[in-house]
Amino acid sequence: MRSVCVFCGSSAGARPAYAEAARALGRELVRRRIDLVYGAGSIGLMGVVADAVIEAGGHVTGVIPDALVARELAHRGIQSLRIVRSMHDRKALMADLSDAFIAMPGGFGTFEEFCEVLTWAQLGLHGKPCGLLNVEGYYDPLLALFDRGVEECFVKAENRRRVLEHTDPGALIDALATWSAPAAPAWITSEQT
Repeated sequence: MRSVCVFCGSSAGARPAYAEAARALGRELVRRRIDLVYGAGSIGLMGVVADAVIEAGGHVTGVIPDALVARELAHRGIQSLRIVRSMHDRKALMADLSDAFIAMPGGFGTFEEFCEVLTWAQLGLHGKPCGLLNVEGYYDPLLALFDRGVEECFVKAENRRRVLEHTDPGALIDALATWSAPAAPAWITSEQT
């Protein structure tokens, strides 16, 4: 893995553990010589993880739609700031630039971004690993929902297994690095998304 896309909140959240995990993830990426790709914000967990990578001497690429540059306070200290036209362009470029995906705690945008790349994997658009950094059990309810989807026959078990999860950044990166994508026929092309 040369680059990992991290989806996370533009808020720091209610618990100090979230920012601590973002800093630990940033340092771990640099230790392994993995570049960070993220949504380009300078605030919340987005800013924390980017700052940790920069402080440790790593490389950061941020991708943000022009309409959100001021609102999300685009990080001007990162090495590569890519300003795109739309949210769809943002997600597509982040996916193209990344070898794996990690979702840290965040809100609706984080949930949507993670579930979209997971859906793209299910549809055979990519074979990249997708993981949740489950800080303080934040993603326990979502993981339970995914399991419920399997029980109720809305999610195939092999697709549920696409969601890697760990509480420790290093262990999650290890899981992403050793994961092999199941064979999945492409249902659609990227141009059809």
